[in-house]
Amino acid sequence: MNLKLNCPVCGYQGIEGNSCPNCDTDLSLIRMLQELPQRENSPPLAAKWQLSIALLMLLIGTGLGAVGSSLFLRPNLYTATISPSPSVPVSRISPTPPAPEKPPEPITYIVQAGDSLSAIAEKFCDKGTSWQVIVKANPQLEKRENYIDVGDKLTIPNSCKEKPQ
Repeated sequence: MNLKLNCPVCGYQGIEGNSCPNCDTDLSLIRMLQELPQRENSPPLAAKWQLSIALLMLLIGTGLGAVGSSLFLRPNLYTATISPSPSVPVSRISPTPPAPEKPPEPITYIVQAGDSLSAIAEKFCDKGTSWQVIVKANPQLEKRENYIDVGDKLTIPNSCKEKPQ
């Protein structure tokens, strides 16, 4: 049983000996591996055995769990009866909601000569309140914040608290 080999180093074909005549590579190991008998692949018996043991243990565990739960949980073994006690009428007092407080009326201010929005905000609002609060309360002032006319009626919002004078 003499197989013809190909050299893996130089690619020389049809070698019958244990060394390549072209590059002198030792081919004895490759020849021994090629001459080994072929083995058929069959499913291992141990894997089937382990699977059957695992399934058996699963069935036993499920059975024991079902039996154990039926032994320890006896439904309706002791039933408690509750008898109705005489009821005492309870009158419910509904609290009357407090009357909502009326929000204070906004102040109307008529622009005088020499007034500016920041001066009006400083006069009527807390310190740190900007003139933009007054512009929001008076939509007619938008796009002309720097040009207010004498006699214009401005609404001072409730968020501005009148300063003590």
